[in-house]
Amino acid sequence: LALFNTRFLRLCADADPRVRPLGYALRLWAGGQRLAGNRAGGGPLLTNYALTLLLVLFLQSRSPPVLPSVRRLRLLAGPQDRAQVGGWDCSFPRDAAALEPSGNSQSAASLLAEFFSYFGTLDLGGLLLSPLEGRALPRPPPESLGGLRPGPLTLQDPFELSHNVAANVTARTVSRFVRCCRDAARLCRGPEFLQKSRRGRPWGVMRLLQPGPAGNPGNSGDSQGKFLIPVPLRPPGGCGGVPQSEVSAAVGFVLREVLGCGCEPEGGCGDTGTAGDEEEPPPGARCHLEGGTGDSRGEFGD
Repeated sequence: LALFNTRFLRLCADADPRVRPLGYALRLWAGGQRLAGNRAGGGPLLTNYALTLLLVLFLQSRSPPVLPSVRRLRLLAGPQDRAQVGGWDCSFPRDAAALEPSGNSQSAASLLAEFFSYFGTLDLGGLLLSPLEGRALPRPPPESLGGLRPGPLTLQDPFELSHNVAANVTARTVSRFVRCCRDAARLCRGPEFLQKSRRGRPWGVMRLLQPGPAGNPGNSGDSQGKFLIPVPLRPPGGCGGVPQSEVSAAVGFVLREVLGCGCEPEGGCGDTGTAGDEEEPPPGARCHLEGGTGDSRGEFGD
């Protein structure tokens, strides 16, 4: 079943070029909001698989749909695609070329904003999210669910219909998920998502992916509203024999000269350091807060 689930997600990714970037963006967003990613292997948050299935269900439910329902995929499966695993029907085309092209012409950014609006308005506690049918259904009584265990979020596996993929998710996580979706939907309707910043500040998807609440991202140190990505350069086992200063200089050169990013040493620019610091950051990792040079640096263009 795990193998067929993986093949199914691969088919969805190959079926439409918008699926992969949407999946990556949602995983980054959910991780920044601490809604997904159970680090200990178990916990009350969404798994990446469950989050991806939420995206699949959303794309199935558009009008016209971006992805077909699993029931529709069964009808499109050829004789060589028929499969049964543990009594469950796992039939679907192996090749995305067998699928009908989607008539949905929305951009990926538009679909991302719509994802948040969609889940921000659903009463998830009373619904059965069914990739099989490609939509959210009123949740039937427990005795008619065929062994499926309902919960605060009932997300049915595409093939093993008695399995709730989100059975581990608590009511608190579901409540936060809905609230974060509403906040993100509100941001997507505002100028910070729709218009390019003239001051070099994050906008659009980059603004959405900042850690913390969508409408009030957390900033630390001298970040001054910038989009910060920590790059750890002190692995416990060293850097493969290469001096730390050379590694920092090389990474700093690529970030600064090739990608046009600003680089700050750990602790922020002007920080006197902490106990145990042996030397100041090497030239390649020196801090610069000028926000880029010229008119284009620091802004997100093409």
